[in-house]
Amino acid sequence: MRTTMGIAVMSAAVLLVGCASEPALNRDQEVAANQAVGITVEPSAKGVLVRLPETVLFDFDKSNLRADAGPVVDRSVVLLSRSDRPIEVNGYTDNVGTREYNQHLSEARAEMVADALIQRGIAASRVTTHGFAFDNPVVTNDTAQGRALNRRTEIVLPGEHLENIMGPQK
Repeated sequence: MRTTMGIAVMSAAVLLVGCASEPALNRDQEVAANQAVGITVEPSAKGVLVRLPETVLFDFDKSNLRADAGPVVDRSVVLLSRSDRPIEVNGYTDNVGTREYNQHLSEARAEMVADALIQRGIAASRVTTHGFAFDNPVVTNDTAQGRALNRRTEIVLPGEHLENIMGPQK
Protein backbone atom coordinates (compact mmCIF):
# COMPACT_ATOMS: atom_id res chain seq x y z
CA MET A 1 0.00 0.00 0.00
CA ARG A 2 2.82 2.37 0.92
CA THR A 3 4.54 1.69 -2.43
CA THR A 4 1.33 2.37 -4.32
CA MET A 5 0.84 5.62 -2.43
CA GLY A 6 4.44 6.65 -3.11
CA ILE A 7 4.05 5.97 -6.82
CA ALA A 8 0.81 7.98 -6.88
CA VAL A 9 2.45 10.93 -5.14
CA MET A 10 5.46 10.83 -7.47
CA SER A 11 3.20 10.60 -10.53
CA ALA A 12 1.17 13.59 -9.37
CA ALA A 13 4.36 15.60 -8.80
CA VAL A 14 5.64 14.76 -12.30
CA LEU A 15 2.29 15.79 -13.82
CA LEU A 16 2.31 19.09 -11.94
CA VAL A 17 5.82 19.92 -13.11
CA GLY A 18 4.87 19.01 -16.67
CA CYS A 19 1.83 21.27 -16.50
CA ALA A 20 3.68 24.27 -15.11
CA SER A 21 2.70 27.42 -16.93
CA GLU A 22 5.11 29.69 -18.72
CA PRO A 23 6.78 32.38 -16.63
CA ALA A 24 4.65 35.43 -15.93
CA LEU A 25 5.03 38.37 -18.28
CA ASN A 26 7.11 41.27 -17.01
CA ARG A 27 5.28 44.52 -17.83
CA ASP A 28 8.47 46.63 -17.90
CA GLN A 29 10.17 44.24 -20.32
CA GLU A 30 7.06 44.13 -22.51
CA VAL A 31 6.84 47.93 -22.64
CA ALA A 32 10.54 48.15 -23.56
CA ALA A 33 10.15 45.55 -26.33
CA ASN A 34 7.18 47.48 -27.75
CA GLN A 35 8.95 50.83 -27.56
CA ALA A 36 11.98 49.37 -29.35
CA VAL A 37 9.84 48.94 -32.48
CA GLY A 38 7.49 51.94 -32.02
CA ILE A 39 4.39 50.11 -30.77
CA THR A 40 2.14 51.28 -27.95
CA VAL A 41 -0.29 48.97 -26.16
CA GLU A 42 -3.03 50.34 -23.95
CA PRO A 43 -6.45 49.51 -22.59
CA SER A 44 -9.41 50.88 -24.50
CA ALA A 45 -13.17 50.96 -24.08
CA LYS A 46 -13.38 47.93 -26.39
CA GLY A 47 -10.52 45.89 -24.93
CA VAL A 48 -6.83 46.23 -25.77
CA LEU A 49 -5.46 48.63 -28.38
CA VAL A 50 -2.14 48.04 -30.16
CA ARG A 51 -1.12 51.21 -32.02
CA LEU A 52 1.34 51.03 -34.93
CA PRO A 53 2.57 54.39 -36.26
CA GLU A 54 2.46 54.95 -40.01
CA THR A 55 6.10 56.01 -40.20
CA VAL A 56 7.19 52.58 -38.97
CA LEU A 57 5.04 50.63 -41.44
CA PHE A 58 4.48 52.73 -44.55
CA ASP A 59 6.11 55.40 -46.63
CA PHE A 60 4.04 58.57 -46.92
CA ASP A 61 0.96 58.11 -49.12
CA LYS A 62 1.75 54.40 -49.75
CA SER A 63 0.00 51.19 -48.70
CA ASN A 64 2.81 48.68 -49.22
CA LEU A 65 4.66 47.73 -46.06
CA ARG A 66 8.16 49.16 -45.82
CA ALA A 67 10.99 46.65 -46.17
CA ASP A 68 12.04 47.37 -42.58
CA ALA A 69 8.55 46.90 -41.07
CA GLY A 70 9.22 43.25 -40.18
CA PRO A 71 10.15 43.80 -36.51
CA VAL A 72 6.93 45.77 -35.91
CA VAL A 73 4.79 43.04 -37.44
CA ASP A 74 6.76 40.30 -35.65
CA ARG A 75 6.28 42.00 -32.28
CA SER A 76 2.57 42.48 -33.02
CA VAL A 77 2.27 38.74 -33.68
CA VAL A 78 3.90 37.98 -30.32
CA LEU A 79 1.36 40.20 -28.57
CA LEU A 80 -1.66 38.96 -30.53
CA SER A 81 -0.69 35.33 -29.99
CA ARG A 82 -1.32 35.76 -26.27
CA SER A 83 -5.04 36.05 -26.93
CA ASP A 84 -7.68 34.02 -28.68
CA ARG A 85 -9.97 37.03 -29.14
CA PRO A 86 -10.97 38.40 -32.54
CA ILE A 87 -8.58 40.93 -34.07
CA GLU A 88 -9.71 44.18 -35.70
CA VAL A 89 -7.08 45.88 -37.87
CA ASN A 90 -8.08 49.51 -38.39
CA GLY A 91 -6.38 51.94 -40.78
CA TYR A 92 -6.42 55.74 -40.39
CA THR A 93 -5.09 58.69 -42.38
CA ASP A 94 -4.72 62.40 -41.87
CA ASN A 95 -7.11 64.88 -43.51
CA VAL A 96 -4.92 65.79 -46.49
CA GLY A 97 -6.64 64.75 -49.70
CA THR A 98 -10.17 63.69 -50.47
CA ARG A 99 -12.27 61.45 -48.25
CA GLU A 100 -12.53 58.90 -51.06
CA TYR A 101 -8.75 58.73 -51.51
CA ASN A 102 -8.09 58.51 -47.78
CA GLN A 103 -10.79 55.87 -47.34
CA HIS A 104 -9.13 53.68 -49.96
CA LEU A 105 -5.65 54.26 -48.47
CA SER A 106 -6.79 53.46 -44.91
CA GLU A 107 -8.49 50.25 -46.08
CA ALA A 108 -5.47 49.17 -48.12
CA ARG A 109 -3.13 49.75 -45.18
CA ALA A 110 -5.35 47.78 -42.79
CA GLU A 111 -5.49 44.91 -45.27
CA MET A 112 -1.71 44.99 -45.76
CA VAL A 113 -1.07 44.73 -42.01
CA ALA A 114 -3.68 41.98 -41.66
CA ASP A 115 -2.07 39.99 -44.48
CA ALA A 116 1.34 40.31 -42.81
CA LEU A 117 -0.08 39.07 -39.49
CA ILE A 118 -1.71 36.11 -41.21
CA GLN A 119 1.47 35.25 -43.09
CA ARG A 120 3.23 35.09 -39.71
CA GLY A 121 0.75 32.65 -38.19
CA ILE A 122 -2.26 34.58 -36.93
CA ALA A 123 -5.43 32.70 -37.91
CA ALA A 124 -7.22 34.47 -40.76
CA SER A 125 -10.55 33.60 -39.15
CA ARG A 126 -9.70 35.94 -36.24
CA VAL A 127 -8.90 38.99 -38.40
CA THR A 128 -11.16 41.69 -39.82
CA THR A 129 -10.10 44.97 -41.39
CA HIS A 130 -11.61 48.44 -41.47
CA GLY A 131 -10.56 51.74 -42.98
CA PHE A 132 -11.63 54.96 -41.30
CA ALA A 133 -9.90 57.57 -43.48
CA PHE A 134 -9.47 60.69 -41.35
CA ASP A 135 -12.30 59.93 -38.94
CA ASN A 136 -11.38 59.45 -35.26
CA PRO A 137 -8.15 61.49 -35.14
CA VAL A 138 -6.10 61.05 -31.96
CA VAL A 139 -4.99 64.71 -32.14
CA THR A 140 -5.77 67.74 -34.28
CA ASN A 141 -4.91 67.64 -37.97
CA ASP A 142 -3.97 71.34 -37.83
CA THR A 143 -0.22 70.69 -37.60
CA ALA A 144 2.25 68.47 -39.46
CA GLN A 145 3.02 66.67 -36.19
CA GLY A 146 -0.67 66.08 -35.52
CA ARG A 147 -1.26 64.76 -39.02
CA ALA A 148 1.69 62.36 -38.62
CA LEU A 149 0.19 60.96 -35.39
CA ASN A 150 -3.20 60.49 -37.04
CA ARG A 151 -1.69 58.36 -39.82
CA ARG A 152 -1.68 55.04 -38.03
CA THR A 153 -2.85 51.46 -37.89
CA GLU A 154 -4.58 50.24 -34.76
CA ILE A 155 -5.16 46.65 -33.78
CA VAL A 156 -8.02 46.08 -31.37
CA LEU A 157 -8.58 42.94 -29.31
CA PRO A 158 -12.23 43.35 -28.25
CA GLY A 159 -12.97 42.11 -24.74
CA GLU A 160 -9.30 41.40 -23.95
CA HIS A 161 -7.54 42.57 -20.79
CA LEU A 162 -4.20 44.38 -20.86
CA GLU A 163 -2.74 42.06 -18.20
CA ASN A 164 -3.15 39.08 -20.55
CA ILE A 165 -1.13 40.80 -23.27
CA MET A 166 1.41 42.81 -21.28
CA GLY A 167 1.57 41.17 -17.84
CA PRO A 168 0.45 42.51 -14.48
CA GLN A 169 0.91 46.14 -13.50
CA LYS A 170 3.56 46.56 -10.81
